[in-house]
Amino acid sequence: MNLDDFSYFAAVAQHGGFTAAARAIGVDKARLSRSVAMLEDTLGVRLINRSTRNVSLTDAGQRFYQGCQTVLGSARAAFESVAELRGEPAGVVRIGCSVVAAQNYLAPILPRYLADHPKVTVHVEHGDRWINPLDHDLDLALTTRVEDLPGSSLVAREIGRVRRILVAGGALARAGAAVIHPRDLTGLPLIARGDDLHDGEVRWVLTHDAADPQTCRVGGHPRLVSNDLSVQMAAAVAGIGLALIPDMMAASALADGGLRQVLPDWSTPEFSLHLVYPLPRGILPSVRSFIDFLTANLWQNDNNQAQKRLQLSSI
Repeated sequence: MNLDDFSYFAAVAQHGGFTAAARAIGVDKARLSRSVAMLEDTLGVRLINRSTRNVSLTDAGQRFYQGCQTVLGSARAAFESVAELRGEPAGVVRIGCSVVAAQNYLAPILPRYLADHPKVTVHVEHGDRWINPLDHDLDLALTTRVEDLPGSSLVAREIGRVRRILVAGGALARAGAAVIHPRDLTGLPLIARGDDLHDGEVRWVLTHDAADPQTCRVGGHPRLVSNDLSVQMAAAVAGIGLALIPDMMAASALADGGLRQVLPDWSTPEFSLHLVYPLPRGILPSVRSFIDFLTANLWQNDNNQAQKRLQLSSI
């Protein structure tokens, strides 16, 4: 039994199966299966319940998984403590975020960080649900959902602000150009998230971007409902309906003319983007350097985006 066995078992437990774990960590599925079987033989208990569709942990497996996380965390800290003594970022940094955040916030700047830190490897875990760093063996998460933080065990550091803006494409962009107030949206087809629906109708709250802010509630019938923002974007570009999209996600399509902003002075209220990470007893240089890089560059991207909005709204 060696450290790899602990790591392989933890991967199978975390990803819910041998196939998913093999794909996530790049290790052959058969090797993972043999490693887990050897652990079970050594311990004399079954750790995993296997079926044709998925795997689940036994009670013994749950206990062993918790122990694995402790062992792996200690081993990782021991290895990276050498880098800490040298003061040079090295090792693995794990970050969790939504698919939208990965595509629109991390993707444009991550290559620069990796080029500047050749001894650091970054693992990005993304999904459509809130990712708790404590539950996924992560160093940090990028999220707007700080209300889901479990007590005071995590630090939330604000690094920027996000808003959703109204956009339209295709023939609908011309109709959108005639809209001068949110009330004018009545009768136009809308693209919305499931959370935007109330009694089958879209309900949006828009705020006027002015020294004297105004708030207006928008209602209408949805033409498309999807929580996948990529689906919403594609439909908006095709002219299916008006969509309320995060500003950074819409920036590229606005710049190349695929979308046009409707009611540029109106948007959703801004909400904060946070970096979330466990309370540190001494953050490793690799994690600290990544936090500092994201803080500086995501904020800079947000400011650049604001400048783009001003330029686009003046066209």
